[in-house]
Amino acid sequence: MNFETIRYEVETGVATITFARPEKLNTLNPTVWHEIIAALDLVEADNDVCSVLLKGEGRAFCAGFDLEASADQKEDMWGQWQEIRKESQHNQRVWNCNKPIVAAVQGYCMGSGLDLVNLVDFVVCSEDAKFGETEMRYSFLPQPSMLWLIGSRRAKEVLLLADRFDAQEAYRLGLVTKVVPLDELDDTARKLAQKLANMPTETMQMTKRILNNALDGMGFNQMNEWAWDNMVLSKFMTTKLSAQYDEIEKAEGTKAAMHWLNARFK
Repeated sequence: MNFETIRYEVETGVATITFARPEKLNTLNPTVWHEIIAALDLVEADNDVCSVLLKGEGRAFCAGFDLEASADQKEDMWGQWQEIRKESQHNQRVWNCNKPIVAAVQGYCMGSGLDLVNLVDFVVCSEDAKFGETEMRYSFLPQPSMLWLIGSRRAKEVLLLADRFDAQEAYRLGLVTKVVPLDELDDTARKLAQKLANMPTETMQMTKRILNNALDGMGFNQMNEWAWDNMVLSKFMTTKLSAQYDEIEKAEGTKAAMHWLNARFK
C-alpha cells in the first residue's frame, strides 16, 4: 500500500509507522488519520507483526491538528459534528489496536498529538519534548483521556491550567514511560517495541484487551464519547475570553490576538 503522509515498515515483528510531514510539524489531518487507520489494519492483519512503533520525522512528533483541515472549516454545527465524530472513531481505533503500541516522542507533542499519545501503551520521549493540552486557553473543550492514566488531581492540573510542560514534568505526571537524550530516543523506543514483539503475541493481545476493557468499565470510552460531542458545543459557544480575542484579531490581526491571549497565562 502506498502512503502519502506516513511511512510503514516491518522488521523483526515490529511495524514502524512514521509521520512524514516534518514541514508541518507532523500535524494531523483527515488524510493522515485515514492512513494511520489503514496502517493499523495492516498491523492487525499481519500475524508476523507483534508490536508497533509510532514516531515522527523531523523536529516534532506531532504538534496537534492541522488548523487548515480543522472541523472549524465547516460552518454549520452538523458538519462539524460529523467531522468530530470521525476523529473520535479514529482515536478509538488506536485505543483498540490489539497489538501494543510504543510512541517515540521528540519536540512538540501538543493538543491532538498528546491525545493520540494518551491512547498508546508506552511512551518514550526525548529530553527536548514539549507537551500540552492548551485547548482551554482557546475556549475549547479538552479530551479527558488522561484522567484514567494519571488520576483526577493531575489531570485537572494539566487540563484546567492548560500549561505547556517539558519531558520531566510529563514523567512526573505519569504521562510518559521513560525520558532519554534525543540521540538515544529511536534506539530506546525500538528496543522496547522489539521486546514486546518477542513476547508471546497471543497472551500479549489478551492481556492488553483485559487492561483496556477494565478502563472502559470505569467509563473511559463513554466519557470520551461525551467529550467529543461536547467539543462541538464548545466550538459554537462564545465565551467572554473568545469575544475579546475576536475583537483584537479583527482590529489588530491574528498575531496580536495570540500575543494578547498567551500573555494572560504567563
